[in-house]
Amino acid sequence: MAVRLLHLSDLHFGPPLRHHLTEVVIREVHDLLPDLVVVSGDLTQRAQRWQFLQARTFLDQLPSPLVVIPGNHDVPLYNLFLRFWRPLGRYRAYISAVPDVAAVAKVAGLSVVGLNSTRSLTVDGGGLCDEQLAWAEAQCAKSPRDDCRVVAVHHHFLPDAGHQRPIRRAKRLLRSFADMGVEMVLVGHRHWARTERASEGPLVVQAGTATSRRGKGKDRGKNSYNVIEIDQTAIQVACHRYRADVDRFEPVWKERFDRALRTDVGQGHISTR
Repeated sequence: MAVRLLHLSDLHFGPPLRHHLTEVVIREVHDLLPDLVVVSGDLTQRAQRWQFLQARTFLDQLPSPLVVIPGNHDVPLYNLFLRFWRPLGRYRAYISAVPDVAAVAKVAGLSVVGLNSTRSLTVDGGGLCDEQLAWAEAQCAKSPRDDCRVVAVHHHFLPDAGHQRPIRRAKRLLRSFADMGVEMVLVGHRHWARTERASEGPLVVQAGTATSRRGKGKDRGKNSYNVIEIDQTAIQVACHRYRADVDRFEPVWKERFDRALRTDVGQGHISTR
């Protein structure tokens, strides 16, 4: 039996938000009946209290289980005291009180670990430290061998034509994830949807912005989310993009990848993009 994961990212509650799309997303998430929902960061535009309050209201209307991690926009930019001394203080107050802002969720056939890649010293970039990797490895080791192991991180891992560099030590991180048996890495940050098998092994699934006006690159001005179906042999990723003329998100491309074996990461995939 397939398990369904719904991947949202880069909500940007604040001035860039398209308010109507929050209602559409909530309705469609419930209609799709996902086994698990992942929100991979940038819940707010400028980490203001009112923006977190709106994001909290939105999250409370999504089905559970729910994995949420912060993005770089969830760290205050202009308030230097908060930025360097309590960078995720407001995020913890309104979204998640977990001290290390990490998350774990398990459903039948699927184990997801969420990691915080935000850093106070960078406005846009991010990273993961060795302690976070060790924690992720310990969580993955607790999952059944046949589970699809997934890591969710806000910052992207694959280079592209844009000006934003991938997360620091991207290749090393992907190799570490592969060693943990991680088959898929969910990311956001770039505001355009993309799916690619990394040479290091894991499948990297990048979500566009679900509800803001800040779509970039190939998805400039567009909104989307990913619906991911996982069975014993394959992972299928479908990008659902909003169409104003019908007031709903509809699939615009779909890719199917072979499941990776623990000792021999599969490379084959069939694209219907």
